[in-house]
Parts: sequence; C-alpha cells; structure tokens
Amino acid sequence: MKLAGGTRFDVAAVRHGHPIEAVVAASGVELTERGHGWMGCCPFHDDSTASLSVGGIPERFHCFGCGASGDVIEYVARFTGGSFVDAVQALESGTAFHGVPPATMAQVQRPARAAELTTTPERAQAINLLAWEFFTTPANISVAEAYLREARGIDVGALSESQGGEPIVGYAKTDWHALTRHLLRQGVTDNELLELDLAQLSRKGELIDTYRGRLIVPVRRDRGRIDGFIGRDTTGDSRAPKYRNPTRTMTFNKSTALYRPTVHGLDRDANVVVVEGAIDALAIAATAARGGEFSMFAPATTSGVTVSGQQAQAVLALHPGPPVIALDGDRAGREGTDRWLAALCIERGRPALVTRLPDGIDPAEWLQHHGISGLHAFDRRRWAGTNTDARTDAPRPQLPGRDLVRICLDQPENAAPRVLDVLTHLTIRLREAAARELIAQAEREMTVRGWNPRGEFAQALHDAIDHAQRQAMFEQRQHAMTVTGARAELSTETARPDAHQLT
Repeated sequence: MKLAGGTRFDVAAVRHGHPIEAVVAASGVELTERGHGWMGCCPFHDDSTASLSVGGIPERFHCFGCGASGDVIEYVARFTGGSFVDAVQALESGTAFHGVPPATMAQVQRPARAAELTTTPERAQAINLLAWEFFTTPANISVAEAYLREARGIDVGALSESQGGEPIVGYAKTDWHALTRHLLRQGVTDNELLELDLAQLSRKGELIDTYRGRLIVPVRRDRGRIDGFIGRDTTGDSRAPKYRNPTRTMTFNKSTALYRPTVHGLDRDANVVVVEGAIDALAIAATAARGGEFSMFAPATTSGVTVSGQQAQAVLALHPGPPVIALDGDRAGREGTDRWLAALCIERGRPALVTRLPDGIDPAEWLQHHGISGLHAFDRRRWAGTNTDARTDAPRPQLPGRDLVRICLDQPENAAPRVLDVLTHLTIRLREAAARELIAQAEREMTVRGWNPRGEFAQALHDAIDHAQRQAMFEQRQHAMTVTGARAELSTETARPDAHQLT
C-alpha cells in the first residue's frame, strides 16, 4: 500500500505490528481479560456494560452493543474519525491518539494476572490510603464537591458530616504524572503502582497516572481499608470511558466489589438500594443525609448492570429486608434488573422489590429533580401493590411477580415447576399482604401467557405454598422443642452443679 509522499506500507505487517488489545488500551479503554480475549466499555457509544470484545477473534474487535467491528486499522479510523489511510499513517507514526506521546504499540504491556501479583494485600491497603490522601487534598475535595453540586445537583456536605467530616469524594487532576510522582516520593515502587493499577505504562514505557480528570470514590471493605477506586470522567471527552475501575489487583476484583458511599449502621426498616453507578449511590446517600434519614438508606452498586453470586450475597448481608433494585430507566437497566432478580429471587430464594424509573432517567437525575421527597421512589415502606403512587404518579418499589414469571419462562425447560418453586420460596418469606400481591401478579402473568388453563397453575401454586408453610411450621416446632429441651437441661445442670459427679 502506498501512502501520500510515496511511503509504502504492508497493511498485513501494520496489523501484525500493532496488537489490537494494546491499541485499544492506549486509546483509554480499560480491558479485562475474558476467555481468549478482552472485554471493555465501547468508546463508540454510551456503554456501561463492557460490550466491547477485543481479540476474541484474533486481531479483531466487536461491540455487542452498537455493532462496531473491524481490525486494528478500522478501530483507529473510527476512533479518530479519519480514513483508512490516515489510520495506517497514525499507527506507523505513533500518533494515533491525540495527547499520548508517540511510541511503539508493542511497548504497552499486558496487565499482570492476579496469580502473578507480588504486592501483599496489607501493603496495597497502605498505598491505596496514600493515594486517597492525595485525591482528597482540600483543593481536590473542592473540585470534586463543586462538580457534584453544579453538574449533578448533589451536595455531600451532610453526608460528610455524618462521617465525622471524612471526605466522601476526591479528584484526580488531568496531569499525566501527578499521582505517580507523589507516590514515588512516598517510597512506592514502579511495580507496586502498576500492580495496583494506579499507574500504567505509556507507549514510550513511561509511568503515567491511570486516573486523570476524574471524580474519585473509594471502594472500602470497612471504614479503615480501601480496596480500590472508581473514577468518573469529568472532562466530557466522548472518547474517555465514563467510569474507570481498577483491573484485578490483590485487593480489588470487580466481580466481587460493591461500592457504598459510607459504611454505617442501619435502622430496622432501612432500605438497601441497588443502583447502577457510583454517582447514583452518592445521590441517594447524600439526599438521605440531607433529609435526616441517613440510617434509612444503604445504596450499593457493582458499577454496572452485572452481578455475581458473591455480590448478590453481599447485598443480602447488608440488611434482612428485601433490597430495592433501582437501575437506570433504559434497556441496559432493564436487562440488569433481570440479572439482579435472577441472582436474588430465583437463585437464592430471597424477596426483592423493583423501582422502575421513567425512560432515560437514572436515580441521580430523579433526585436532582425531586429532592428529598424523591427518596420515596426507593423506600420499601412506600410499597402498596402498584408501580406508582396514585396521588403523584411517582415511581415506587413494587413486587416483581410478573418479571419473575417472564424470566423463568424464558428458559423453557421445566418452566412451570421453576415458577412454582421460586414463588413458593419467596411467598413464605413475605408478610401476608405482600404474599397475596406476589401470587396475584404471577397468576395473572401465567394466565396471559397461556400457562394457567382452568386455573390449574393457580391451584398448584396454592397447594405448593400450603405444603411449604406446613413444613416450615413443623420445622419451627421441632426447633422450639430442641431449644426448650436444651434450656431445661441447662437449668437442671445449673441447679445441681455437681450432678455429673453422681453418675
């Protein structure tokens, strides 16, 4: 192939000389190794679900969300808006991405696998704390809080006060080396920076900050330890991923991580609210603190619409009450809601409620427009059998009977028995009014779908629930008898402390 100026390039050699995963990573897309390739958030549409597959088919990329696909040259052409020829020239000259120093793509290294990491968890926690102190200097806190207040209508002042004045958010400057220089001066090594994903190697082999121009929130295991950071882009650059999480480190694993703005005690009737993004979680926590209901809400997010078994279990461990699933009002949010219902209700037999926000609205936007009263949309005490408040037409938590039927029937094998099993386990955990509503929803949906001829499904469901309730009562009586017997034996032994010597 001959380019302008007479320079000739072998297109096949260009493709081979620039590994596609290195080029995509150099464009700012965080890649996570998956199977035979990599997955990341697509830069060509608003993607929060890691829809971009890189290298799954050798030397190709494909987005399952928007359909973009091609080789490394087509990726650069689409990313930069240039032609095929422009992309080849950019790759060969090392100028594919504006603002990144030119160098050979091959110098971008693959992230270390978890098994290859050498930094201890204790050392990683200490380094993360140093990084958090840097992100939360007074100047950086001011920038972060101003962004939240002006761009999203979120005031974290009351939330910070509830934590004794501890910072809730920080900020990473747009400087390429600010955090790296600071931590190196603190005795952190190059290898430690790379293993904690606080720094990356540029195409010239130089350390550069991973988080630049981002609002920073810490993912805490408890109030004293930080496992990693989530960075939300504040630059508005359409090429930058909206959210930046660490790759897998010795303390952070996205498949198990759960972000909560604060770690605090909850009231008996509190609400665990599952949301899609860190900003949504911040909005709920900050609004609750401002409204004097800090201990009534515990927002949590996996930073996306996926959920693992460990994350589902972590959410259930926060409070015995049913969690409220409140993802964004869009297609990705609806699909994510189904995943959460499957993880909580179908796989673990635990009740949950769902709040469906208007199309295109996320929880942060909802609260920005409705203030403290907007918390009603996430308060399970507001459940009354319908999706909206009849007086205000505002969304509120509802039982997911119809959704559970649909999800179960989408897998045809043993569909009806699966519906019976799921509803039976959930019903015996609910109070009477909620149980009746869940059953009614399910029966209506099964009837509409043709699975309830002559009321046969309804009868089978009531029989299954009756049997489960009788079994539960029997087990409770057996447990009570065991406990009573143990207490009686203990009482006898207490009255005759030397009884064991009489045998």
